[in-house]
Amino acid sequence: MRYKLPALVAVLVAGLPLTAAQPPDALDDTLALVGLRRADLGWTPKGWWPRWPEVQYKLRAFDSLFAAPLDTVAYTRALGETAWEKLDPAKLDTKDPSYDGNLFQAVQRLGIDPRFGGFRGYHTNLLAPDTPLDEAILKLTAAAHRPTKAYTFGMDLPYPKPKETLAEKVQVLPEGVSPILGRLVLNIADAHYWAELAFRKVDGNDRLVAATRYNVGEEMIDAQDYCPQIDDAAKALDEASLWYAGLKCVQAMDDARIALQKLDLHDVPDFACDWETPWGWIRVHGGGNDHVDGTDALLSVDLGGDDVYTGGVAASNANRSIGLLLEMGGNDTYTSDVPAQGAGLCGIGLLLDAAGDDTYTAKRYAQGVGQLGLGLLVDLAGDDTYFTAFSGQGCGYFGVGLLFDLAGDDQYKIYGDGQALGGVNGVGVLADRTGDDRYVAVREQSITGRPSYHSPNLDVCVSNVQGCGMGRRGDGSDGHSWAGGLGALLDGAGADDYSAGNWSMGTGYWFGIGLLHDRGGDDEYHGVCYSQGTGAHFCIGVLVDEDGDDQHLAEENSNLSIAWAHDFTIGILLDVAGDDRYSVDKSSGLGNSINRSIALLIDTGGDDVYQTKEVPRPGFAKNDERFRARGGVSTYFADTTSLGLFLDIGGHDTYWGEWRNDNQWLDPHDAPNWADRNFSVGVDRAIGSVDFTPTPVRPPSGPPRTSAPQP
Repeated sequence: MRYKLPALVAVLVAGLPLTAAQPPDALDDTLALVGLRRADLGWTPKGWWPRWPEVQYKLRAFDSLFAAPLDTVAYTRALGETAWEKLDPAKLDTKDPSYDGNLFQAVQRLGIDPRFGGFRGYHTNLLAPDTPLDEAILKLTAAAHRPTKAYTFGMDLPYPKPKETLAEKVQVLPEGVSPILGRLVLNIADAHYWAELAFRKVDGNDRLVAATRYNVGEEMIDAQDYCPQIDDAAKALDEASLWYAGLKCVQAMDDARIALQKLDLHDVPDFACDWETPWGWIRVHGGGNDHVDGTDALLSVDLGGDDVYTGGVAASNANRSIGLLLEMGGNDTYTSDVPAQGAGLCGIGLLLDAAGDDTYTAKRYAQGVGQLGLGLLVDLAGDDTYFTAFSGQGCGYFGVGLLFDLAGDDQYKIYGDGQALGGVNGVGVLADRTGDDRYVAVREQSITGRPSYHSPNLDVCVSNVQGCGMGRRGDGSDGHSWAGGLGALLDGAGADDYSAGNWSMGTGYWFGIGLLHDRGGDDEYHGVCYSQGTGAHFCIGVLVDEDGDDQHLAEENSNLSIAWAHDFTIGILLDVAGDDRYSVDKSSGLGNSINRSIALLIDTGGDDVYQTKEVPRPGFAKNDERFRARGGVSTYFADTTSLGLFLDIGGHDTYWGEWRNDNQWLDPHDAPNWADRNFSVGVDRAIGSVDFTPTPVRPPSGPPRTSAPQP
């Protein structure tokens, strides 16, 4: 995708002839100043490199992105555009004949596909016909190998009589509802078969431990509490069957929603129709203001009213593979001290709320969290409020956790580990399509109880939020290194506010991928350490903001933020348009690379302001003697290339110190960076464009220039 600026007066930038008609690609020009081409960036590790980390569970995109850093921008944009297209309320109820619904498409493409490539998003193959609810429940009971009539000694017993009792219970349902829900129940029975099949090789005790281990978020970073049961369960899990079950549940719930919305449900009476099946309760409620305990529910359906849900609603566990809730309308309140509200713990947990201004509150593992499972919360409309303390709001550990909010001005609040966290081998996505939204990760460690050693003596916590990919770094403890996953926060339209402590807003750690894509609006980003296109230790962190007058702020006493990359990290911040302000404190970014990383800050439009206290200059790669050491055990430092790059195109920009608009700056000609292939480059130019379209596969380029270009 190529972004072009309005035609401006052509200028010459130190040997780079620019013309208004067809200016060369500005990024290619900037790389050429230090003798690099795009193909020179990135790393393909060699198996013989001593001390290069060996990790398990890398996501399938990681190695290719690690080898081609600029492709991370295209990947980030593709996820953002998928959320924008597939979560469009105007198209949500339509189907292309070649595919199932758009909600299913969004779950498959944003959640399942980054982890597992066995599906390409065609159909979930749901076959159940419209069936009266009572008949469907009896068929589900039979599928569980439980009797549907009491019969012994060659005769019918006087009780229980499930067929007759069920037929009487469903009489309270409004006309047309029963066959829709019956079809849903039969499709759930189909999904249940696949969900159980997924765990057929998993030891039962391992599954129980994996579903109740609630410290994975805090444990994974520095690897201080290894859980062998999770490791064993992950290796034995049949992922194809698990995700097939999850996708079936998504489509079945969406089909039921669409069918119910076609009925006249405006004046539904208050009623309750509850039945306990072998796989959990089925609860159907009418238009009253209900109080529902979601514990042990296979399926809850509510047709209207301002309802209150407590307990483990829309959650699965080791004993119940599926927990679903379909809420058709009303201003609802959800509260829980246990996993809930779209929690897939060794199974499928799905909450679909179709309308209303809703409030979601939970202690932990809620609001779209998957741990060896699929957890999904979908809210289609309304101004909603979300709070969970830890592990939620789009969070995955060895699973997929998704939160989709399609419309409204929404408030998200968390203590840590969520708002799009891809934890160990997980995918966590928070996609909010429209509205002026506020994403808050409580910063004070005095509140969260999670002090950060990157902010000593400060009241700042470890957040791990808002597009964060975080792995388990076992090289300093027990050797069980698990790669981080994909954390992607995808915001469509609106003026948004992001705030957090450390590790946030497009950041990675230990083979994780953290992405934030904001499609438009005047946004504010407030982080402390490792925030806004950053990362440390073999990872990827990217922030792409497509439009608006934005504020990229690293708070006072912050460091290591805003296009900062450390130790074989790709850290990129791309802001495409608008009058933006960047403010960093000590030891921060603006395209700052250390320890063989790729750090890029690229702003392609607007009158921008850059402020700092101690940053050496925009576009800086710190040198290290290890870059030329070949006699020791870390030769991969000497064998690779690193880059700190800053590029601002267009506008009248303001800098500090000696840096100026329409200028460029490089390392001195006698600096060791040239010989060590550790390149620093900064350019401010009046016109140009940058194309981030991935190029076709091509042969490797020649060696980069190893000395400063001659004037």
